Amino acid sequence: MRGPARGAETGGDVDYVTCLRVLVATADGGSLSRAAGVLHMTVSSVSRAITVLEQDLGAAVFNRSTRGLHLTEIGGRFLARARDILAELDDARAEAASLNAAPRGRLRVLASPSVGRAVIAPLLPGFLKAYPDIDLDLRSGPAGGDLSHILIESGADIAVVTGRPPDSGLLFRPVLTGSWWLMAPPGRVPADAGPDDLSGLPCLAPSGQEAEWRCHRGGRTVVLPTTGRITADSPDMLRALAAAGAGLALLPDWMFLHAAPGEAGLERVLADWRITPAADESCDLSALYPRKKVVPPKTRAFVTALGAAGRAFDARMICLK
Repeated sequence: MRGPARGAETGGDVDYVTCLRVLVATADGGSLSRAAGVLHMTVSSVSRAITVLEQDLGAAVFNRSTRGLHLTEIGGRFLARARDILAELDDARAEAASLNAAPRGRLRVLASPSVGRAVIAPLLPGFLKAYPDIDLDLRSGPAGGDLSHILIESGADIAVVTGRPPDSGLLFRPVLTGSWWLMAPPGRVPADAGPDDLSGLPCLAPSGQEAEWRCHRGGRTVVLPTTGRITADSPDMLRALAAAGAGLALLPDWMFLHAAPGEAGLERVLADWRITPAADESCDLSALYPRKKVVPPKTRAFVTALGAAGRAFDARMICLK
């Protein structure tokens, strides 16, 4: 592509992007005068831009007659590429503008009650202080299951989800690689206990799940039956039951993202074992949001804050090892 050509009427350069916009507007409007009105240019300037484009291509893009303008074969093919180029350019400009724009507006966040209480709520005072032009609208989703369809139907900007996000066409960004922690009231389990020593202790299991946990270490796996009389459908309820002395609970570590287990009246047991539910399901946290060419600054700011909280938690866990 040659550089800009000199415009005889204005004495200035004819911008090649302007030539492309003139081509599109003229093709859509069917005349130079309509294109001039759309682009707020003079008819002579529009005509000059078409001439510059044709000189650059070495071929006519329009056939001119008393009935109007009609695209040539070359003009039609070039028009399709010009539309793509302008669309990409507009997207790039919008993205650059959004990166420079201050995050503002109402941000609608969807999460399960447990994630909302343990992860999001403690984050908000600092987040709102850092971004005074953002307002939060927090919405509760189900404790488990797929939040992607709820995100779309509710019009929320972002969902904070657990497990592996489904292939829903939405964008997701990992926030925290979760681990399962076996929790008990302080002193309930000896510090040197192993999985075999827990046999017979009451265990608290999520409703509807297989009644066993699996303890892994050094290539060895020990199956621990959850011999309890209580099940619950909420991690919050399982944590409260464990703190009340009703049994051991297997909880995702993100429940202690902002508060140590001791603050909830619990301690981690079998910390040198990797413990999973029978199905070995993931308890990772991810941010899920609609696929857009330009992610709104308010959404990007919130995802960044979540990621920072996850990295700080990971750093604390490394220091404790």
